[in-house]
Amino acid sequence: MIVTTKKFRSYDQKIIYNVLQKALQIKGKIEEQAYETQTNPADLPQSLLPTDVLYDICSCLTAMYEKLEAKELIDSGYPKQDNTQLH
Repeated sequence: MIVTTKKFRSYDQKIIYNVLQKALQIKGKIEEQAYETQTNPADLPQSLLPTDVLYDICSCLTAMYEKLEAKELIDSGYPKQDNTQLH
């Protein structure tokens, strides 16, 4: 059985990358908050989603993006870095 792989379209790569950047920012803020309060994500105040669930979602998205890069299904470092910060 021959399996062919097809890269994501450029537009899709941009969306995936932008979501990754937001997920990394969320994950970073959770880690920062956990460090400052010397606790773990499950013990932080909740948002609309439990903080530990949100942290797990961001971690999984990051891992999936890295897998896409490793399998060369998405261009590495695409597109230029967006410095928009979540508050």
